[in-house]
Amino acid sequence: MSKKSKRKYLHEISVRYSKAGKEEKIKILDEFCSVCCYHRKYAIKLLNQSPLPEISKQIRRPGRKKKYHTDGVISFLKTIWKKSNLICSDRLKAAIPIWLPRYKKSVLALSKKDEELLRTISASTIDRILSKFRGKYTKRGLCTTRPGSIIRELIPIKTNQWDENRPGFI
Repeated sequence: MSKKSKRKYLHEISVRYSKAGKEEKIKILDEFCSVCCYHRKYAIKLLNQSPLPEISKQIRRPGRKKKYHTDGVISFLKTIWKKSNLICSDRLKAAIPIWLPRYKKSVLALSKKDEELLRTISASTIDRILSKFRGKYTKRGLCTTRPGSIIRELIPIKTNQWDENRPGFI
């Protein structure tokens, strides 16, 4: 049973439960627990709550609307981030004014509103937008050290430079 259908069923049964007597409540509670696979105490808690609002088709998320989540802004940030070798958001924010004039001349032109949003975007917002793509793209081949005896041969070490007969050497 899906969450939505369980919630709908709870909404229907809670009206009956609140008006019922003790023996009827036991039967309703048994039925509700068997249908929704809830534990008894959790079911009692749900049924004793104040009536839930009707389920709407679109549940609105709390908080203000996400203004930076437009297709133009996301595609610009993703493109520039990949072309600049996956740099961090602080450096990407500093690079946006440099990339904007060049990006305008390309086929993927930005609207005035998107351009204005990109000039005011913060580094943390860039991080939140690019977090979806970070797992897909990773830097590879950054390590330039070579393991083994090759490094030891490249670095000369002098072993006979101390004069232990002179005062001052330990």
